[in-house]
Amino acid sequence: MDMANTSGASAPNHGARLFDPAEWVASYVDLGGGYTVTGASCCLHSVRGLSWAEQAALAAHQLPILADPSKREAVRAYLTSGCLMEALS
Repeated sequence: MDMANTSGASAPNHGARLFDPAEWVASYVDLGGGYTVTGASCCLHSVRGLSWAEQAALAAHQLPILADPSKREAVRAYLTSGCLMEALS
């Protein structure tokens, strides 16, 4: 079967981007967020003094993990894994 796009518009040639918890955490921190890890649990938080726009950007960044338990678990697993601690050493 020919799947060529003949309408004149180019068809996207990439698949859905996979969720990368390391990238998500790095962006979260860049936006002013932070986290605390205690054993097998973690807590995401934001620092005081963020502007309204910064708070809104941080809240928008959190939406994917609030809406999807598997992404939330991936972030938790990443933060509580030994590889993060090794990277900081």
